[in-house]
Amino acid sequence: MTRSFALLATCFSLASPLQADMLDGAKVPAFQAALATLLTKDDPAAVTTLRELAEAGNAAALVTLPLALQWVPPQGNLKEKNAQRMVGGIKAQDAAAAAHGPTALWNGGYIDSADDLPDRAAGLLAAGESEKAATLLSGWVNQTGGRGDLPPELLSDDMPVMLGAFALSGRMLDAVYQDGPALEEAARLLSLMREDRLVGWVTYVHLLESEPRIFDIIGSPLAGTGLSAADTEARIEDARAVRAVWFGFAGDDIPTPAATAARAREVLMARAEFLPVARLCQAHCPESLATCETAVLVYPGQPFGSFAQWQPFVDVLEPVAYAASDRGLFTLIRPRQDRASLASRTTAEGLDACYAALLARRDTLGFGR
Repeated sequence: MTRSFALLATCFSLASPLQADMLDGAKVPAFQAALATLLTKDDPAAVTTLRELAEAGNAAALVTLPLALQWVPPQGNLKEKNAQRMVGGIKAQDAAAAAHGPTALWNGGYIDSADDLPDRAAGLLAAGESEKAATLLSGWVNQTGGRGDLPPELLSDDMPVMLGAFALSGRMLDAVYQDGPALEEAARLLSLMREDRLVGWVTYVHLLESEPRIFDIIGSPLAGTGLSAADTEARIEDARAVRAVWFGFAGDDIPTPAATAARAREVLMARAEFLPVARLCQAHCPESLATCETAVLVYPGQPFGSFAQWQPFVDVLEPVAYAASDRGLFTLIRPRQDRASLASRTTAEGLDACYAALLARRDTLGFGR
């Protein structure tokens, strides 16, 4: 048995208290064997097995098939490709959506307009799909700039704090520079900071780093928090650390110091957005969790975004099993090519030997080639 299959065999048996009820067919050996193969390599025969199982009424296979067709696109002429995308005479995506609410809500991550994204994200969050929900809310932030009614989930601990910070910063900039309700937005920010909400402090730091002159206009909220100078400085440094390890900022020109990543880990580890990091290290480096998690935050940075597109639904596969697989490793660790990437990777490798070996193995993987 290869190392990858041994990890998967172990992780298939894991169950967390918050895990969703598994779909019918998820524990059928033929389904598990086909999925395990696809998590290790691009195998058209395994996709065919999933289609046959779906045709026979296996719900887990039906829900997984649209994803497998993205992993391993159909081959042949147009007629043959279209036939491979069908189940019971209809498209596999449509059949899966009709049978499975989260599939319908996710809709392959497709975003047409911002209007339905908050409701879709709320439904996915209720189904235990926090990463997919975050991806849709990221689309909402990108399309609206944070304007309009704020989705309540956006500022919760269930969502990446940077998404809330981007939305609140966009609202503040719009209010101040476009004659909007600047006092209302300033009051919102102060309220969040007084409540010691991480999203408030990260928003403050994000504005301070990206548009500092805005506080010359609305005034600094720091005096209104009621915190001592030492506590204020601690909150600011926590927020700076969290912002620094976000993938979009980790790929900057400045390497991420180990101390910054360690601080960010302490702040983030109780939040849902940290789960991909925790699962990755739980699956591969359980003997050195703290240093592995810190190393991930150094390089490549806080995972977000694209891996949710490729991760199976939680009622089909426990997320830690996906993290344990080669395909999960391939999507969770996104290589960087920025000027700070080499220095950050060297720091990460020096922090944890197990993670260094994991990065080396990630370099050997190739899917969709």
